[in-house]
Amino acid sequence: MGKKKDIELRQVMAEEGSRGSRHPVRTINLENQRRIRRVVRMLADPNCRKRDYLSVLREDFGLKDESAEFLQYEKWWGKYRGEF
Repeated sequence: MGKKKDIELRQVMAEEGSRGSRHPVRTINLENQRRIRRVVRMLADPNCRKRDYLSVLREDFGLKDESAEFLQYEKWWGKYRGEF
């Protein structure tokens, strides 16, 4: 777990230390990668309930129930964990 945090820290430091020029596309991509990694870990965890999964999507990711991204993550749950 520590290695993943080290990698994320290095990515953030590289972004911040890019000689004053911002790269918003790279920042967005890094955030999307972190979200996807977290979602995959939740899908792989047999103890994770759908209610907790959806709560993370709403509260931690800030997604609205009607958004395309939220619906895509919800489809992933149905595909990998089954509809309940």
